[in-house]
Amino acid sequence: MREIEVKIRAENLKEVEKKLLDLGCKLSEPIRQEDVIYSYGNSTSEWEESKEGHIVLRLRREKGKAMFNMKQQRSNELDNIEYETEVKDPEAIHQILLILGYTPKVEVKKNRRKGKFHGYEICLDEVEKLGSFVELEKLTEDSADPAEVQEELFQTLESLGLSRKNQETRGYDTQMYQLEHKK
Repeated sequence: MREIEVKIRAENLKEVEKKLLDLGCKLSEPIRQEDVIYSYGNSTSEWEESKEGHIVLRLRREKGKAMFNMKQQRSNELDNIEYETEVKDPEAIHQILLILGYTPKVEVKKNRRKGKFHGYEICLDEVEKLGSFVELEKLTEDSADPAEVQEELFQTLESLGLSRKNQETRGYDTQMYQLEHKK
């Protein structure tokens, strides 16, 4: 399955939340997510340049559960082939990844509220060290046109008063890596 999204830096997340609630969107209670992102060996290219084919592995902890996720980049960082599954023993997955030559490179911690808006998944994120963001994502067939889907998503976010000028084209992992390495 292909996940295509847009991400906009939010100047006032409470205002966006109020608009969504006024439009009938039901948002979850805040969810604490703590992610560890792995890359192969000493590779850092995943966070230094956007390139089709890059693979990033993530181990996420939330609500006492753990999810293992793989994203393979397509046309840009917010366009990925994605697979995810719940894991019973995150420490075992961590050890397996180490043995396979993957190393933890980045940690991302955030509080997220999510819901459905016009058939898309919407996320309101407060990301430690990075700030506030609104993400809108669509799961599509692998053959979808990412530019067309991202345009559709932007138009939906603009209906909430958000502006493309605040677009963030990098994933949270890339932003965090670049912040920590002063890129």
